[in-house]
Amino acid sequence: MTVEEQQRLWDLVQNPPPGSKIEAAKEYGVDLTLNLRALKQTPTERAEAMEAALEFVEELRKAALARR
Repeated sequence: MTVEEQQRLWDLVQNPPPGSKIEAAKEYGVDLTLNLRALKQTPTERAEAMEAALEFVEELRKAALARR
């Protein structure tokens, strides 16, 4: 993604068109900047981040079970 494309997306997220799904998501409280960060990553980087998140959730699950 080029710098220009990133800037256009940032502008769109910050000032979505009235009545658009982007505006509805923003009003609902969706953090659209997370999507922008993900778009800057390669597919491999995104998969690695998801794997790390899943490992973290599994560790939390194990810790919660151990406290019982």
